[in-house]
Amino acid sequence: MHIHRRTEAGRAVALLLACTLLAGCMHHPKNPPAPGLTYYRALGSLQCTGGGKSVAELEQELRKAGLTVTRSACGVDGRVHAAVCGAPDGRIAIFEIPPGQAQAAASLGLQPLATLPDAAEAPCREP
Repeated sequence: MHIHRRTEAGRAVALLLACTLLAGCMHHPKNPPAPGLTYYRALGSLQCTGGGKSVAELEQELRKAGLTVTRSACGVDGRVHAAVCGAPDGRIAIFEIPPGQAQAAASLGLQPLATLPDAAEAPCREP
């Protein structure tokens, strides 16, 4: 019985040692890619009628203006909207832009997603 406890303790120590050593083998790049800044723009769609632009259309406009879009998605602004036909529905386009293009993004009507604390990505609607 006394030997069995030593064996279990030895296994536990060996396992902890192995985990510690393996954690040191993780790859950490010296120059990780810089994260992009996340911006949004309202799609311009309205309750009951839809309309507005698609994320793809807005992304194409941004690219034509010289911005680099590294990621795009559909989303909602997270705000409460009165349920009234013809009122904005809160759907937004979300774009990730390199940090060096922040001024250009703002001049094209993009706003930092951080200004919408309750915003979230959502499935895109069919046109």
